[in-house]
Amino acid sequence: MHEHLGVTSFDTGFPVDFGNLRQELGDDVEVSGGVEVALLMNGTADEVYERTKAILQSGIKQGGRFIMREGNNLPPNCPLDTLEAMYQATLEYGRYDD
Repeated sequence: MHEHLGVTSFDTGFPVDFGNLRQELGDDVEVSGGVEVALLMNGTADEVYERTKAILQSGIKQGGRFIMREGNNLPPNCPLDTLEAMYQATLEYGRYDD
């Protein structure tokens, strides 16, 4: 897709296989995405933490250029504990190696 369309940035906007997406797009494309809004709204903090961790360990960080955010638009009244869980998991697992 990167070569054919000249894509430089990709916003997932929907749950995807992040590791496969990185392989398909390559290291030169910036990807933004993350935990599905349904899970942020209805899941537990532990579930959100584990989903965030799984995304970050999927291979999406290969080559850099990944922005962790909610998987869709963040709705009003999203529970703060699930947002905090996503943030904490990102702090722990989202750093790039030097």
